[in-house]
Amino acid sequence: MRWWPRFRGIGVSTEARLHAIAERRWVVLDVETSGLDPSRDALLSIGAVAVRDARIDVDDSFEILVRPARTSARDNILVHGIGEGAQRDGTDPAAACQAFLDWAGDAPLVAFHASFDRTVLARAIRAHLAARPPSDWLDLAGLAPALNPGVRARALDDWLAHFGLPADGRHHASADAFATAMLFLRLLAQVPAADREPRALRRLAGSARWAG
Repeated sequence: MRWWPRFRGIGVSTEARLHAIAERRWVVLDVETSGLDPSRDALLSIGAVAVRDARIDVDDSFEILVRPARTSARDNILVHGIGEGAQRDGTDPAAACQAFLDWAGDAPLVAFHASFDRTVLARAIRAHLAARPPSDWLDLAGLAPALNPGVRARALDDWLAHFGLPADGRHHASADAFATAMLFLRLLAQVPAADREPRALRRLAGSARWAG
């Protein structure tokens, strides 16, 4: 008689699926730019960290400064803290974009107000690599209110405060990515394990726009 392992009535295929969901690598990221217009302003830095098995993998992280065609204005530098010298010493945009793509691989990308990061990265990748940018994105600015409809919060700082999460070093790409990753973990904890699939989470995030 052949024995098939089971766990609390869950079959082998379901166990395997839940294991695959838990082990999925997500890439949580943030970018800094020379302004607030994602369709025009230059990419200055990318910060990212991987999330796997309901934890932030600090050993699997990415950070790079990107050299713009011209340094950003002083008021912009006061926001992100990337000075003119650091900008001039940044990595060539093509090399920076390729390094990020190589590191991120095929992992789903997660950001807060993801349309901004997605537009900036897509522009840079197309301009400097003539390559197809990543298309698998999850926006926490939609997922958070979908899971917490009674909470009156809009900005990332609002959600961090709601969940009692630290916000040290904000407006630095790697620090913002880490803060976003902490929020992502809190939100994932509100979702049944079997529903933590990219497609299901994107659908849930999209439903927030129809919430009353």
